[in-house]
Amino acid sequence: MELKVFKDTIAAYGGRWETRLELPVETEILIPDYLPAVFKIVKCMMEPVVLQNRVSGGRWHTEGYLRCTVYYQSDEPGCRLYRTEQKFAFEKTVELPAGAYAEGPAQMWGEPEYCNCRAVSEHRIDLRGAYILCGAVSAIKECELLTSLADCGVEQRTRELSGLQRVAAEEKTITAETTILLPDAGDAILDIGGTFALGNVTLQTGQASVQGTLQMQVCYQPADSEELTVRQKEIPVQQTVEIPGASEEDSCVAWGEVTACTLTDSDGTGEVNLAVVWKLHLEVWHTATRTVVADAYSTICQTQTVQTACKLLHKTADLAETISVVLEDDLPDSDVTVKGCFVTLGAAVPVPIETKEGVPQIRLSGKGTAHVLCADARGELTCYDKPFVWQPEGSWNGVPGDACVSMNASVNRITSSKNNAQLRVELEIQTTGALMQAAAAEALCEVELGEEYADGNDGPALYLYYAREGERVFDIAKRYHARAKDLVAANHLESDGKAPQDLTTETACLLIPAAL
Repeated sequence: MELKVFKDTIAAYGGRWETRLELPVETEILIPDYLPAVFKIVKCMMEPVVLQNRVSGGRWHTEGYLRCTVYYQSDEPGCRLYRTEQKFAFEKTVELPAGAYAEGPAQMWGEPEYCNCRAVSEHRIDLRGAYILCGAVSAIKECELLTSLADCGVEQRTRELSGLQRVAAEEKTITAETTILLPDAGDAILDIGGTFALGNVTLQTGQASVQGTLQMQVCYQPADSEELTVRQKEIPVQQTVEIPGASEEDSCVAWGEVTACTLTDSDGTGEVNLAVVWKLHLEVWHTATRTVVADAYSTICQTQTVQTACKLLHKTADLAETISVVLEDDLPDSDVTVKGCFVTLGAAVPVPIETKEGVPQIRLSGKGTAHVLCADARGELTCYDKPFVWQPEGSWNGVPGDACVSMNASVNRITSSKNNAQLRVELEIQTTGALMQAAAAEALCEVELGEEYADGNDGPALYLYYAREGERVFDIAKRYHARAKDLVAANHLESDGKAPQDLTTETACLLIPAAL
């Protein structure tokens, strides 16, 4: 008689592969003739805008541009600030190590490495710097596991494995248009940005419907004032995205980010057209459940088994929350006036934390910088940078390598002020997404039968075994090469219709019948 073996392959979590790419910048920025000449550079910032981001065929390809923004003052009296920018294109293709990887966008984040900016002449700025772009790709480990065994007196204990699998990931670039009232703005636009507030996501077969709001902000100095003025405009959004493989039973993680904005003065009345280019990110997760063989033996033959660890992702936390951050520090000059503040925000990544119990734990932590604009009595502007760390609430058991973070964070409120010489910045960070963590489960991947046991007709037909509380009936039967169902029947251990192999015993003396 031949042992019948049934197998199935499970796409398990294989860890995260990460890399760091250096994006060097060496360029000149020419100031248009309609803008005043450069007298003092106040601040230079670099921010990546990713246009393509895809993992496919063992390669990760990304392209886009670094938006290099320079704020400067002219030699005119007062605290007027001017802005110019340059786009510095990049394109990178990375060969991934041998293995299988989740198709779709990679997780990306980064931070400036250094930035040197100087005025070469009144209308020319020299910029030298580098930006570190980080990418993380989820690896897939193909685990071939036993799902069922039959014949040859085989006894098996099964278990159910359940975990999340990312079945689809899409990024869609969308354009939205509206009008916004900007009286006396002129050419003094300092910043146009925004965030996407997610309303709800509804999954249907092969598509996702997303509702939310683009919350846009335009920062400028009116022609008759040196104060920074912020105008806001909300744009309702409703989008349907085709996602092959999605179903109503799946769950979806969604967020959006604004990548570009354009203002066009239509009629000179102060109401201008605002065109917004933004990107919608969607990840669809499916809960897969499989029944596998956790342990097995034969009542007829010697049995050798091989176990393997199969890691599956489980949702640990919902990361939709509002995080308040308060920054306080002494200003180098107590006589300056705080004019306003910009914030650059880095992504939150899993980091280990120390625990007294010795159980490894992680939490999510991200970096950010508040760029505070201050003016002295002469009207000269200086940018004071205040770095900070922001962290979502919560900590979780595990290690960083087993964490999969699908999250976006954006700043939706900033206030800055000072009391005497002390600076105070308050900001709110809005996050959306989910934290998944991998948990290992043991299952059989191989089984092999050896020689038959010696004829037991001359041996005892019944054994006595003093079981300890919590022992599994299956393990006791395996020790004596007996059938688990015979042990259950002989000791009247049936309970609530549970399979005999799953029962555990209390402290008791059990009858162990020999296998027939």
